[in-house]
Amino acid sequence: MTRATLFLACLAALMPAACTGDGDGDGDSDTELTFGTGRFTVPVGDSFTCFYTDEYSPRELSVSGASGGQGAGGHHIIAYYADEPRPVGYHECTDEEMTNLNQIAGSAGEPGTGPLSLRDNLALKVPAGKQFVLQAHYINTTDEAQEVDDWVTLNLMKPEDVRAYVNYFVTNDDSFEIPPSAAYQHTTYCTVSRDLDVVLTLGHMHEDGRQFQLEIVDSAGASMRTLHDNVWQPSFTSHPPVTYYPADAPLHIPRGTRLRQTCDWDNTTSRTVIFPREMCLSFMYYFPGDGDDIVCDMTAQ
Repeated sequence: MTRATLFLACLAALMPAACTGDGDGDGDSDTELTFGTGRFTVPVGDSFTCFYTDEYSPRELSVSGASGGQGAGGHHIIAYYADEPRPVGYHECTDEEMTNLNQIAGSAGEPGTGPLSLRDNLALKVPAGKQFVLQAHYINTTDEAQEVDDWVTLNLMKPEDVRAYVNYFVTNDDSFEIPPSAAYQHTTYCTVSRDLDVVLTLGHMHEDGRQFQLEIVDSAGASMRTLHDNVWQPSFTSHPPVTYYPADAPLHIPRGTRLRQTCDWDNTTSRTVIFPREMCLSFMYYFPGDGDDIVCDMTAQ
């Protein structure tokens, strides 16, 4: 899988999730919709498995959050909807098919993890009649394949209760190379291409992360505002520090704003570590969403 596909998959695990639902079989109601993978075999090592379910969105859905569950070694379980339906079944995910999929929400690892949820009656929109697809990412560090059974529950709102729909804005640095057995820092910049009213921000790194910082800077590089400055912990991989802004007083980021992102790692292995084994990104929700998810191009200058 390419860098872009892996980035989108890992990002989706941080999409809105709330600690509700128990995963006991399929369900459909005004408040939640549950579907799963069924039992399948996880091979040794890294694996991304795509499941085309027999579940379709029964109407236009307003998704305010999700919960999910995986077996041991689960990194994330993600719900998508497909632009064009495909036969029910599962296989190793390919780059080609990811262009047919639209992210809805996900959960990271054990049931109930990934504690993001939209507030102030904000939601993500899923069109009616769309096939649901699940992607299960596992890192099986044992010497044997294992049997698992993953699930996702989407938390729903009534459309008339939705204040506005959101989309995401991301600053993703995938150009770093962390030397073996070394501490390393990488800094990149991007310029915001449109006005944004943001209701949620977070940083994302993996287990080798030591510090994450996101700042608004001027043209000379002087810091004007710090949005995140987190001493990283391994648990932050699936439970990152999140800053929420109320919809009545969002974080306004004008077009032309320059963002600086700095990540520090400590590589304790004998190998060079690159994306996506490690990551350095920030994730934001902005509203009102017009269907445009934005990935800001990061550069060293």
